[in-house]
Amino acid sequence: MDPLLHSLFRPLQVNGSDLSTYYIEQKPSAALKAYVACYWESGPANRVEEGNLAASYEDTALLSLPQEETMERVLPDGCTDILLEYDPVNKRQDISYCGTFTHPFVSARQAGSEARIFAVRFFPGGAHFFHGIPIHLFTDGNFRLEDIWPESVAIIGERILEAQDFNERVRIMDEYLNQLLLRQRTKDCDLMKNLLHRIFVSGGSVGVKELAEREAISERQINRKFGQWIGISPKKFSEVVRFHSVLHSIQSGGSLDWTEFALKHSFFDQAHLIRDFRRFYGDSPLTAAKDLRKLSDFYNTRPEASAILKI
Repeated sequence: MDPLLHSLFRPLQVNGSDLSTYYIEQKPSAALKAYVACYWESGPANRVEEGNLAASYEDTALLSLPQEETMERVLPDGCTDILLEYDPVNKRQDISYCGTFTHPFVSARQAGSEARIFAVRFFPGGAHFFHGIPIHLFTDGNFRLEDIWPESVAIIGERILEAQDFNERVRIMDEYLNQLLLRQRTKDCDLMKNLLHRIFVSGGSVGVKELAEREAISERQINRKFGQWIGISPKKFSEVVRFHSVLHSIQSGGSLDWTEFALKHSFFDQAHLIRDFRRFYGDSPLTAAKDLRKLSDFYNTRPEASAILKI
């Protein structure tokens, strides 16, 4: 992969919308920028860690909120993730690998839980460089990492569990992935770079037939490559990219003219846009506008602690 592709595709997630949770991100080291989109973490908001500073909310109204299960919407984004769920109080951890999802789902957190999730979000195609397994085998699923990863991650998990803050967890995982990348022999794929570049530049509007003609290969070859590197078909991936392109247009503000949006993003009409949007968001574009315009784009690292925003 190429780190320059990141500037062309920056998927959005609806994170940080619940007062009882926090969400923070950090970019990978330069050597991993072609493969890793970011490191991220979420957990209970009574104590938010950023660097060596722990921002305590014990004297705020947060602790007076009623204790109930919190829910967050997770959107398909073409990425895969290593998820390390850990409980620093009870010293428990669980490490898994989340494949490419094709539909939205809800992530629930139990009231009073001290569990946090520290994760690696791989850029589309990036994870294949580390484990070398066809990504389509993990599509729409979550798997025990030790069953599929090329090297034992138990020691890394223990080190992350003992880490003092988010920055230290990032450093530990970044060093591990750098070492693993140097030892892996997965060949680079210039074809995938070209295909992703064409899809990103078009905002997900280019068809598979056109991709095949421009790269002088068959549609069957393209489908096989996408199954191996991305986990879903090029058609489905392009739809996900176009969906996120619409999300960015909604977030940017201005008039919510759905007919204009449909034309801008190469939908047949407004009904086509809304129907496709619901498949990936789980609700209407109008609901997304209410959600996203109250959130920041968390894809980029921010110097301050996680925003805790209320919808």
